[in-house]
Amino acid sequence: MGVSNYFKSSIHKCCCVSSLNVEVFIHPTCSTCHTLLKLLKQWGYLDRVKVIDTSVDPYIAVERGVRSVPSVFINGELIFAGIVDFKKLKAMFDGEFSGNSLDVSIEEVEERFFRGVLDSVATALWLFVNEDCDAFFRDKDFVMAITNISVLSNRDGIYENLRRHLGDINRCREAIMRREDKFLSVITRNFAREIYWLHGKFLNWSEVSKLYPKEVIAHWMIVRSALGRVGLRLYPVSEERFWSKVMKVYAYMSHTFNDYMRQVIEEQDSIGSDREYVEILDKVRMRHQ
Repeated sequence: MGVSNYFKSSIHKCCCVSSLNVEVFIHPTCSTCHTLLKLLKQWGYLDRVKVIDTSVDPYIAVERGVRSVPSVFINGELIFAGIVDFKKLKAMFDGEFSGNSLDVSIEEVEERFFRGVLDSVATALWLFVNEDCDAFFRDKDFVMAITNISVLSNRDGIYENLRRHLGDINRCREAIMRREDKFLSVITRNFAREIYWLHGKFLNWSEVSKLYPKEVIAHWMIVRSALGRVGLRLYPVSEERFWSKVMKVYAYMSHTFNDYMRQVIEEQDSIGSDREYVEILDKVRMRHQ
């Protein structure tokens, strides 16, 4: 069933979760996944949905087109990706949701699009480096999911207006530039998180910069946004526009990395020490063995 038929589905008829096929793709280190799984347990719905741990079953996620976690599929349709409207999700589960239309300005839906892109370092890096909004719009389901408009009855009109708006390369670049600090923040925070995963301890920028010079950061920026060669666009360091982006990232990291490193250590240690969450993950993995 495609998105165009969404409101012919049982969700539109406001059925409860027992009549819905719900799949939730998560990653153990994801803070939003942490919140979602604990809410599912609190709501009493954890045992009624299928939870797929993408660290265990990555190729199932690839097959389904998952790019951000958590991703929530209902009756086979991608409804939320990365950013989840918990209130609406619970209403769907409770059988109390109806797909109303929304009168939303192009500025607001543009902000929703970038908020969704910035929720994942892979999508954020890809758009920051390639400046190609229209590539995203060729995947209608994903754009609707990250903007949380999949649940609206007038979603098609909102989507088409947004695509016309950001499909213009100059308008796309201007929108990215206005949010440059947000892109740099997401990129730096996620780089710090991966450094912590790799080294398992706090490293300050003076240590990290010796291990990861500008050319290594440039390589990371290209490959981190791709899946193998899928999505891989090649830029030599001699390409002026690309190298200027690398320099912006590197300069931002040099001033903010230590603070982000402290934040991600606190975040990851908090998730990892949550016994209830660890028990939920163990239960999810045992269920699907």
